[in-house]
Amino acid sequence: MEDKDLITELQSEIASLKSELEKAQEQAQELEKSRRATLFMIEDLNISTAQVERAKNEWEATFDSISAPLFIHDKEFKIVRVNMAYRNASGMKFKEFIGKPYYEIFPKMEKPFKMCLKAQELQEEEEEEEEYSCPVTNRIFNVRFYPIKDTDGKLLYSIHIMEDITEAKRAAERLKEEVDVTTHLLMIADATAHTTDIDKLLKQVMLCGHEIMKCDICLSYIYDKEAKTFRPSQQYGLSHELIPLFMTEPLDEKTEFVKKAMDGKDVVIIQLGVGSSELGVKNKKTNTPNSELQTPNYFPYLPDINTIAVIPLIGKTQYLGLIIGIYKTPREFTERDKKLMQGISHQVSTAIEEARLYKETVNKSMELSHKIETIQVMHEIDRSILSTLEAEEILETVTRLISKLISCDRATIVLVDKERQGFIYKAGFGVTFVPKGQFVPFKDSSAAEVVVKEGRINHISNLAEVKGLLPLEEKFLKDGFLSHIRLPLLVKGEVAAVLSVGSKRPSAWTPEDLSTLEKITSQIGVALENARLVKDLEELFLNTIKSLSSAIDAKSPWTRGHSERVTGYALSIAREMRFDEKGLKDMETAGLLHDIGKLGTYESILDKPGKLTGEELNIMRQHPGKGAEILEPIKQLKHIIPAIKYHHEFYDGKGYPEGLKGEAIPLSARIMAVADTVDAMGADRPYRKGRAMDVISAELKRCSGTQFDPNVVDVFLKISGEGDRQ
Repeated sequence: MEDKDLITELQSEIASLKSELEKAQEQAQELEKSRRATLFMIEDLNISTAQVERAKNEWEATFDSISAPLFIHDKEFKIVRVNMAYRNASGMKFKEFIGKPYYEIFPKMEKPFKMCLKAQELQEEEEEEEEYSCPVTNRIFNVRFYPIKDTDGKLLYSIHIMEDITEAKRAAERLKEEVDVTTHLLMIADATAHTTDIDKLLKQVMLCGHEIMKCDICLSYIYDKEAKTFRPSQQYGLSHELIPLFMTEPLDEKTEFVKKAMDGKDVVIIQLGVGSSELGVKNKKTNTPNSELQTPNYFPYLPDINTIAVIPLIGKTQYLGLIIGIYKTPREFTERDKKLMQGISHQVSTAIEEARLYKETVNKSMELSHKIETIQVMHEIDRSILSTLEAEEILETVTRLISKLISCDRATIVLVDKERQGFIYKAGFGVTFVPKGQFVPFKDSSAAEVVVKEGRINHISNLAEVKGLLPLEEKFLKDGFLSHIRLPLLVKGEVAAVLSVGSKRPSAWTPEDLSTLEKITSQIGVALENARLVKDLEELFLNTIKSLSSAIDAKSPWTRGHSERVTGYALSIAREMRFDEKGLKDMETAGLLHDIGKLGTYESILDKPGKLTGEELNIMRQHPGKGAEILEPIKQLKHIIPAIKYHHEFYDGKGYPEGLKGEAIPLSARIMAVADTVDAMGADRPYRKGRAMDVISAELKRCSGTQFDPNVVDVFLKISGEGDRQ
């Protein structure tokens, strides 16, 4: 029995051991699978690590192969990585600058690039670039940078690439300089070819010569043969205080450097010795100071002179003048510089000599006469011109008086319209085929080429002997005019008009007649300039008003353009109500300034999106009174104050600031009230969108007789078209 129990117990243990063995085998199989998976993972990791290492090496090789300095910095501008070009440019080892602010290493600056600071302030970075001139290396870089961000879009690092654009910039500057020089040489050539007025010619030469010679100051002198001095003519670069000193300081022909330039007929370079009060003239052949040619400083009003270049102007038989370039800093002159100055000398000398010969030819073609009568009539012309500042009245008066000075059958003045390329007949008598105000194209008259473009007097003794007449001259000849003379009217050095005088006799005038007409054109030019200045003052006044109006409207983005629109509505109503010219001007000024009192109103009230409180409403209602107070001290604006002060008064007396009623409210204020309301309702506001014109018209009708003058409302509805539709 015991053996049987023992066997049973052994069988049970064997079964248990077998079960445990099966479990152990299963675990062994699972472990084998895990081991194999781990081996595969390790193999994959080794492959990935090798790829990453290879990519890292390739990236570093690419990074270092970039020829432009490249670096990466963190959010605190500290360097975390640089390429070889950057290391070479900085002249430091890698470990010496990693972790330090890049602007302390290279390029050395007081603070980071502007784009870095901007990115730091905005807490974001976009691809951007910036040009930087490095004083340490004397190079110019185009700096670009790109942001490195994490998965959340937050900035981690910035990459900078510094492209050296020094040579490209310098090449562009050299090209620009060559273009500038060529352009100004062509301008001088054009002036010498088309200008016979010596002062006007030299004025253009000063402007262009200053750019070609690269001098600080450019001066010109005309030779006075009788006085044997060089008389000051034109200048460029002098301050207003120094111009009178220049104009009163002629140069004697015996001055050493003047004599050397004129005798040698070549450019002379004068250099000021360091610490010396005298100018040493360089010997052109040896390029060394010549002690025998020491000369005092003939420009005592210019204490900071370092170098002077003297260009002689010489004709075939006589001296003509000088062009002098003055430099405040040291300047070296190349052979090219000297050739350019010699070219200026030849061009300008030829032009001045031709201008003198031309004037002498014109003068010799006429005779002197009628001096006393001329003086008397000139005085009358002066008196007539001074009695008015209206351009049309001046022109009409002068043309009528010309016939008292010289024998003529026709005298007209045409204005030059360069934009439309033609003339406008403005004043005169004797012309039947062209009505006043008529436009005549330049191509129909020889005056365009001779008088306007060249600024010369055009004199023809007998039109019948001239071949190839243009249409306008053909009409003159057809009407019997034979003698013909036209003179330019200059305003600020530009041909603004042409005086044309005609006679039905050939060779009708003497040299004195020409001289008289030149004086008249000079007087007319001054009178027209004065009239223009008055008009400019009026325009300046209006533009100032408009600027002030813009400043008022700019207090709030919702009111931008409000004053101009209100002015437009008010002027339309005023025109329909037959306001005169002065009334319309006053209405325009009042419209632009009607809200000037809002300069003292808080923007928080103007921009408030909701309903105003009682206190805020009281502040807003103060602006008409404040506007009147602001304008009260200005004498010229007192007559528009009522329109500004009372444009919020109601027709039924319930408005502000004084509760005026009906006709007691000035008409200009009643018009302004309607215009102001129309724009206020039509424009967008923080608390609502602008309303349509039919809605505005309905509201005006509803408030007609209570808030608004019924007559003004009717006029507005008529001009807006709403009155007809409703």
